[in-house]
Amino acid sequence: MKNIGIVGIGNMGGMLTEVMIERGGIPEKNMFIFNRSLEKSLHFERSFPDLNIANNLPELLQHTDVVFVCVRPAQYKDILSELKKHLTYDHILATITSPVLLEDLEYLPARRVVRTVPSIVNKTGKGPLLLTFGENWTTAEKNSFQDWLSTFSQPISISDDILRVSSDIVSCGPAFISFLIERFIYSAVAETEITLDDAEKLAEKMMISYGYLLQQGHYDLRSLREKVNVPGGITGEGLKVLDKHSEGMFEEVFQRTHQKFREDKQEMQKTLKNFK
Repeated sequence: MKNIGIVGIGNMGGMLTEVMIERGGIPEKNMFIFNRSLEKSLHFERSFPDLNIANNLPELLQHTDVVFVCVRPAQYKDILSELKKHLTYDHILATITSPVLLEDLEYLPARRVVRTVPSIVNKTGKGPLLLTFGENWTTAEKNSFQDWLSTFSQPISISDDILRVSSDIVSCGPAFISFLIERFIYSAVAETEITLDDAEKLAEKMMISYGYLLQQGHYDLRSLREKVNVPGGITGEGLKVLDKHSEGMFEEVFQRTHQKFREDKQEMQKTLKNFK
């Protein structure tokens, strides 16, 4: 990849900017960013002095080959006309927004359109990045693009029919798990003499070690639970409570996220229809 552009440097756009540079995906001098708030851009310039700050979207598009659009669905209407006017046939257009249908972006001048849904775990330079290609890529181009993504992530190709649930697991999952661990910690503090600081430290160390167990292949999720849950032991008593109170919980989580996804997708289709 020659020059990379990031449009929108919020949580995900900012994370991608950092990890691409820090993991060697792109030299600072070949990275261009554009954000409506100049203050955010200047923050990144302080960290990466050779990075380029574009004054506007057309300027960014003029100097880049690959453009990552990292804005919320509602913000697309603010940039679509400029994308339509200033993108070229040779640009690669990458959206990180799951409600955007690739076929609805393929009317734009860029031949190659791709969805790349990141997760906060990509900040480690690893972690899954969900990937769906548009219709107009050659096999060689797909392989080359995935090889480049692999410098700062673990790209996983998925189909549109499992996009939302895959994103729930990969992108929303860290927030869901963090919430559950926080509830675990607060309950420990409420029911025992442990301090919040000690409980947080123990939980964090447990989670880090938990990840290593899986990464190193010692256990999978099921076998790890079975290994800890000694028959007749204390863990089993806690699992009975979790089983009792979690019934239907995650089913409702997926129902709510999918409903929101459908609503966002309908709004995106209305927005994009007006620009075709």
